[in-house]
Amino acid sequence: MQQSYRHIIEKWTNHQSFDEKIITLFEKVRDIPYGTIDSRNPFEVFNKNMGTCSGKHALLKGLYIELGLEVKDFIVMHTFNNLAIEYPRNLKDLLAQSTVLDPHNFLKIKRNNEWITVDVTWDQPLKKLGFPMNENWDGSSNLSILVAVENEIFQTNDVVNFKRALLEDLTTSAQKERKIFLKLFSNWLSTQR
Repeated sequence: MQQSYRHIIEKWTNHQSFDEKIITLFEKVRDIPYGTIDSRNPFEVFNKNMGTCSGKHALLKGLYIELGLEVKDFIVMHTFNNLAIEYPRNLKDLLAQSTVLDPHNFLKIKRNNEWITVDVTWDQPLKKLGFPMNENWDGSSNLSILVAVENEIFQTNDVVNFKRALLEDLTTSAQKERKIFLKLFSNWLSTQR
């Protein structure tokens, strides 16, 4: 069977009401483990059951559009240095040496003629490590953006190319430090679940 958003919706939300589907899809995508799979493809995120903010939000966006919701992509640059969690020593040392900048993706969906913020970045098992969490959502109110927002928030119609441009604006050393950090970060998270 060829994979489709409709197939995923049926698998995850069979016989639920529209409002229940919105919440269930949010929870299912949120709880896909955060980690690097070197792809933002939503179906690879689903099949490998892992993804970063970009891939997880691409999956949720596709599911919500399939349901008939209007969805917009947003990006904000953040630093992992300002994420209030207890990093292990190796990551603390990296963050003490440099600022690790990263573009963070989240969505806004239209509900009841209002645009509301939705962020599914961190999976629930990470809560025990101090990661901010969006829980007990009613499906129609704003959720928190799950990084420290210190910079301008951008709306984009092309997440991949917009992120690429933001990353290309970083110095070569900042790009290298980000890649090293994200690999170690993802490896550490995989040991914590």
